[in-house]
Amino acid sequence: MFSLEGKVCVVTGAGKGLGRAIATTYAAQGAKIVAAARGLQDLESLKAEIEAKGGEVAICTTDVTSRKAMESLGEAALAAFGHVDVWVNNAGGFIDGAMCDWIDVEEDALDAMLRLNLVSFVYGAQVAGKLMRAAGKGGSIILMSSLDAFNPAPGGEGCYGACKIALNHITETLAIELGQYGIRVNAIAPGVVDTPLTAPFLTTDEIRADRASFYPLGRIGQPADVAAAAVYFASDEAGYVSGAKLLVSGGAVFNSDPYRYMMKVAAEKKAKAGV
Repeated sequence: MFSLEGKVCVVTGAGKGLGRAIATTYAAQGAKIVAAARGLQDLESLKAEIEAKGGEVAICTTDVTSRKAMESLGEAALAAFGHVDVWVNNAGGFIDGAMCDWIDVEEDALDAMLRLNLVSFVYGAQVAGKLMRAAGKGGSIILMSSLDAFNPAPGGEGCYGACKIALNHITETLAIELGQYGIRVNAIAPGVVDTPLTAPFLTTDEIRADRASFYPLGRIGQPADVAAAAVYFASDEAGYVSGAKLLVSGGAVFNSDPYRYMMKVAAEKKAKAGV
């Protein structure tokens, strides 16, 4: 079950973290990989890793915030393997100046955050959807959402969470619009996962243990946890699943950060009141 043998899978942000885990796991399941990222060195390393195990991979440096670049990625996938079966919109991240309270987000940071974590996903889905529609063989589009999309994310992740909420809505709408072509659209919503993106927030064993304690399963997620969900959505076994948002969050349905933030605000109020 869950074989991806012969499927052509495009993965953005494939050089590191979740994208790399998804690309290598897809390759292990028999898929042909089109790996996209900004850094050529990371892509070359990924290519060597996959090919050393007998896999097939084409690499493409790209800027996911550019529609033209995403169209070029689609063209590169066709040139390499002739068609696209799966497109994983994974690339995203945090922007300096946008990891703060909403009222303090600067204009340039807001624009950059929206382009990286929302607009780029639309571009990717548009390119993937048009390629799959033209081929007439269906397909699977996967968007990387977040646990932040399911609850408020004050104290630094509000802008990021808002982008992910929008992605959930886009996932549902695209699933309806593209369903007639046999194209499935689903989202994966991870909690905290041990990647280069989260490394700046998990700097000590004490912090890591504290964050893990907020998850019912008692641990921080690993890239392989998310990659397994991506394999399912890409597989034929998920052929009747579309418009879904799958939490990969260790049992958490709410992010702990809102509670941390409220406790922080309450402590500051008490301090000011001299309590």
